[in-house]
Amino acid sequence: MIKLSTMAAMLAACLSTPLAASFATPVAAHDLTPFQEVGSGHVLYEDVSPAGSETINIETYVPQACASKPCPLVIAVHGLGRNAANTRDYWIEAADRHGLLIAAPHFDKDRFPTRLFQQGGVRNEPDRSKWLYAVIERFFDAGLKSGRVSGSTYVLFGHSAGAQFVHRMVMLMPDARFSTAISANAGYYTLPVGKDAAGGFSFPYSLDGTPATDANLKAAFAKPLLIMLGDKDIDPNHPQLNTSKGAEAQGPNRFTRGQNFVAVAAAEAKRLGVASRWREITVPGVAHEQKKMASAAAAALFGGN
Repeated sequence: MIKLSTMAAMLAACLSTPLAASFATPVAAHDLTPFQEVGSGHVLYEDVSPAGSETINIETYVPQACASKPCPLVIAVHGLGRNAANTRDYWIEAADRHGLLIAAPHFDKDRFPTRLFQQGGVRNEPDRSKWLYAVIERFFDAGLKSGRVSGSTYVLFGHSAGAQFVHRMVMLMPDARFSTAISANAGYYTLPVGKDAAGGFSFPYSLDGTPATDANLKAAFAKPLLIMLGDKDIDPNHPQLNTSKGAEAQGPNRFTRGQNFVAVAAAEAKRLGVASRWREITVPGVAHEQKKMASAAAAALFGGN
């Protein structure tokens, strides 16, 4: 387990590591280029998602420091409440302090139910370009094309339901160009094993039923993934906590389920004979609070300076 104060130096090199990926070209519809104006804004981005050809609202923020120069990008994924504006706003302080562009896509419930949002649209879909994870990659291409995004990677953050989205994207699309992914306070996990090692449960509780292979997992373990857990996120009766049999098998609360995921992942990396760059970070005194977890993630990544 790693505390926040030790993370900045470890992750500094990760943020600039380029990893190429190739995904389908989005459908051109709206001539709206992201990150053109200082402050809070949004861009209507049209792409081919698991729900079809969809216009997705992306909430954005550009600090004054990035008005005249390209800056690194953080893509933040909302939780079950699907409030992308709040998700963006929780990163504004860090954006101003560190010179970061923020983008928070809005995946509304009507068009993106659980199987398409938290689970990425992976089930029974062999075409990776139709997964929701690929939308993140194509939006990143739009950001690069705008000339406002620096480098060749982005930071990926998700809280709660967004944390489910993030850790599944890491395992199922490890060639995506995130430099570091942060999964904060997920309600339950896709364990990086088959169903026999996951209590008999298939996807979304294990990788059984997905295209994932050992090669996928080896590539995923090579990417920095932070499992951030608030040590007060322990309410077994939280109204948004998944209480299905597959989730309950992972533990009674989010904190315990996160620790279980980290332990299972470490054992699987050992079985595969690879070093894992996945790390657990315990955030003291924090429950199921996205704003505080976003601040903790910024501190871990950028040193809190």
